Amino acid sequence: MKLTSESGIQNNLFGDDKSRILLVEDAESILIAMNDYLTNKFLVSACNNMDSAVCEIDKSIESGKFFDLVVSDIRLKESSGFDLVRYVKEKSPRTRVALITAYEINDFINYIYDESIDQVITKHSNLSLHDIQVMANKLIYGDIFGVDKYFPDIKVFFPSEMKNSIVPGNRQMFSLVLKSTEDKRYWMNIIAKMMYEKKKAPVSVIKLILDEIITNAMVRAPVHEDGDYKYQVKTAGADILKPLDNIVLDEEDFVLLQYGIYDDWIILACQDPHGTLRKKEILYRLHRQLSKDPKTKLPIGIQDSHGRGIFLLREHLTSLVFNIQKDKKTEVLAFYHTSETQPYKNISIYEI
Repeated sequence: MKLTSESGIQNNLFGDDKSRILLVEDAESILIAMNDYLTNKFLVSACNNMDSAVCEIDKSIESGKFFDLVVSDIRLKESSGFDLVRYVKEKSPRTRVALITAYEINDFINYIYDESIDQVITKHSNLSLHDIQVMANKLIYGDIFGVDKYFPDIKVFFPSEMKNSIVPGNRQMFSLVLKSTEDKRYWMNIIAKMMYEKKKAPVSVIKLILDEIITNAMVRAPVHEDGDYKYQVKTAGADILKPLDNIVLDEEDFVLLQYGIYDDWIILACQDPHGTLRKKEILYRLHRQLSKDPKTKLPIGIQDSHGRGIFLLREHLTSLVFNIQKDKKTEVLAFYHTSETQPYKNISIYEI
């Protein structure tokens, strides 16, 4: 099936300078909604089965006008989105691939890792077409940093713009620089208490989120020129890293922490100036937390010092985003929806 936009103009592979996206989804209402929303920004082709998708891909290759991005449901009638991923990777290796699913992303972590899938989006009751457009923009154009991609009208105040108040209003985000573990402890307590008073978010959950994203930026990211960690030590013979006590960061290692509120959302973000984190490492650590030891029935990574935190972040957050510019900068965005009884636990990893 080939769809047309609301204007009646068929989206095709020819005669347009827009980036090209192929949508593959067997739920017609979702396919039409995505097609109509994305048509304003991209040249969209839409199919409801694998055979039609393969035909569109072959046509794009023959014309020399390759798709920039393929977005497919994981579960298609009579086929799998993973089969389509393999076909795309074989025929058009530079095309980015994203999958959408109504199932728990945890079930597919191994496939994401093994098949080098760019993104997976959870198909939940509040599926945001804007988030799909953000994903497409980030994958195609590589402009990945900033919370404003997700909340375009949020006002972000940087340290030089901060005045006396440390409490953001609605649709505001405040920024500060962390220079030590003492700073970390102080601001974790302040922000957690603030978010409880403003949005009734559990103090323990906000502290857990802050602890993990700050530790990732402050302790795990900085390394010496020889590759050794600056602020943690590895236990001999074990995959365990222990942070140093009472860390005071060198100036080139200072961390940017941001916190804000947008309607029912709490937004927490942390940025380091190193970009040493890698997508493969994140997925590997999640895999170790989700895979069970056949003898003990416990996660095989239960002793890992730096995988458990990522897993716990996913369990408590509505959405978790890693933006990585290799060897330059890493930004972690944590979105916590205060009215969601069951968060849909999206995880997105962008690496340029």
